[in-house]
Amino acid sequence: MYERRISRLGLGCSRIGSFNNPLSDRDALRLVQSALDMGVRVLDTANVYGQGDSERVIGRALKGRRDDAFVVTKCGMSFSPRMRLLLPLKPLLRPLLARRNEAGGAVAGVATAQRAAALRYSFAPAALTDSLEGSLRRLGLEEVDALLLHSPDAAALADPSVAATLAQLKHAGRVRHFGVSCDDADSLHAALAIPGLTMLQLPWPLLAGGQARALAGRGLMVQVREVIRLQSGLAPELAVARALGMAGVDTVLVGTHSQAHLSALATIAAR
Repeated sequence: MYERRISRLGLGCSRIGSFNNPLSDRDALRLVQSALDMGVRVLDTANVYGQGDSERVIGRALKGRRDDAFVVTKCGMSFSPRMRLLLPLKPLLRPLLARRNEAGGAVAGVATAQRAAALRYSFAPAALTDSLEGSLRRLGLEEVDALLLHSPDAAALADPSVAATLAQLKHAGRVRHFGVSCDDADSLHAALAIPGLTMLQLPWPLLAGGQARALAGRGLMVQVREVIRLQSGLAPELAVARALGMAGVDTVLVGTHSQAHLSALATIAAR
């Protein structure tokens, strides 16, 4: 029903380029390229991941092989002015944080918490359009396969200008699909009322908690995330296999910096 580029397993790229990612951009590039070689075609990113560096790395990985990937990015979040002031220091801070994280493990959590506190949300038409154009520049693309609203609440989704903006971006040929990355049941049900919506990204508890019934028969592409972290009692391979076996799930997203780990999960998805 969808493009041939969709795969059952997708690579979550939220940590690529981030302050606390132990991988260099060169190693992250190799990881994305290896994912494509394995047939892991879905690449999930966002304008705020790695302060934009996640999209830049993906853009480099897609040189000469655009048709190998189904690129999903997100919009609606931005960083505060204070956080943006830190960006020029990123090349100095990333190695320091990586070394301290290896030594103690606590610094990465602090950095993640500080980043979350520095995020701002806006789903105004101009903000969504500007965010997408920035993502396209970083990715080096004329269009993305899918654009998702990034963790909006139900009230934001009820604004008719949001749906109108997404439809306009699709009509302009800048996105092939649009949808919502939901965090809770209220935002999921609000998302289902958006005309023309073709994709949803959901955390594991929403599907495991019975929300899959609300999606039956709608013809939507459904991606599920956080299946390993939120099934901590299962081995990663079993957690992924369980999510893949759930009715209505098209793609399971996993985040890893290990090519070997990704290869093992890709083998599970190919069965």
